[in-house]
Amino acid sequence: MQLGWIDFSKTERNKILSVLDLLSEPSTLDELGIAPIRDGFANLFFPGTSTIQTRAKYFFLVPYALKELELSNETNPNKVLRALNETEKICGQTLLEQNANENGIIGKRSLQGGRWVKRTPADIYWAGLRKYGIFTGGNISLSEYVRASCAIKNQKSNLTKLGNRNDSAEENECDDKNAGNIFKMQFWKMPIYTTEWRENIHMDLTAEEGAFLREQIVSTCPDSMISYILENKMTEVLEFEYFSDLGAIIQKFPKHMQDEYKLALSFSDFLFVARTLYNIIISDGQNAQANDIFEELKAEMTERADIDIELIFTKLYIYKNDLKNFIKKLQECMYNNDFEEMKKAIKAREIMLKGQSRAKTAHPGEFNPNDWIGGGELDYRFNNAKTIIKDIFESEGLLSAESK
Repeated sequence: MQLGWIDFSKTERNKILSVLDLLSEPSTLDELGIAPIRDGFANLFFPGTSTIQTRAKYFFLVPYALKELELSNETNPNKVLRALNETEKICGQTLLEQNANENGIIGKRSLQGGRWVKRTPADIYWAGLRKYGIFTGGNISLSEYVRASCAIKNQKSNLTKLGNRNDSAEENECDDKNAGNIFKMQFWKMPIYTTEWRENIHMDLTAEEGAFLREQIVSTCPDSMISYILENKMTEVLEFEYFSDLGAIIQKFPKHMQDEYKLALSFSDFLFVARTLYNIIISDGQNAQANDIFEELKAEMTERADIDIELIFTKLYIYKNDLKNFIKKLQECMYNNDFEEMKKAIKAREIMLKGQSRAKTAHPGEFNPNDWIGGGELDYRFNNAKTIIKDIFESEGLLSAESK
């Protein structure tokens, strides 16, 4: 059976595509509905990032394209969005022509096949542009911004057509003054924008872009890990492959970040037990890797169960009782070494989230027993953030040739 949805708006379509993007990334599969905790910690450490961001340059290419369209005479929102899509496609083609081996070009495979992507850079980076204060128009969607920009241009055009009677009436002067306030509205904090931005498109940040992006992240996300890394030029972070590796230098961070890191790491260790058991269930006990890992985890069960559930939900402002009850049930089972009851809780959780027909735990043995499904230890978007950090550090000349 094929499924589909009615495409009422670009915003609604992007919500669906965001979910599909997550499902296409093995590391972000959320079979047990723990995304609020995973994303909560990720937003705490690395705000403005997402799992489908590639390179820091798009924090500039997107606003450059939108600023150009904002300054154009086009006042039809649909035409502006189509023009944006075409501009982004041209940028992708230019980047691909310059260096087909360059990492992080959005739409690389699509362009090589003569197509273009459904999730464009503007869609992918919009939330980050708002978070970092580069877009200054508030918490509105991309399409809402385009409509607002076009409405303002329409008003300005209509007033220009009406003209000014050029008399000395105070009423007219007052009206002109109020109308002018509308036209002074600014949607972008982009002091380095120039109308010649298309002339030299490449993936590396310029020194000015790198300095600007670093300042924006530091000023808008002052209590985050990414901000602290950038502000203190902690290039050693780029040497680590996993989020858990940060433990080697976590003492260099402020006390509150150390506490948050330990809390997030302990939850990752806790969840890994459930994810391992999940793979045992769906393979009907035939996943040798999962079986071996779980045998090793049994010796650490009490230690891994020791997480502060209330603190996690309070700190991350999560108000989902079903999720909290599930985590508490897992914790109880782990403390008691009651793995059969834990299996029941995992199976019930997935069926509640997906329904009997879609829940993998309801159909054990129907999947490749050698496949690992549902992710392992949590990364909290560390590697996505690391790419952004690396691009900024490179623009500032902080990395040696060997580390690039």
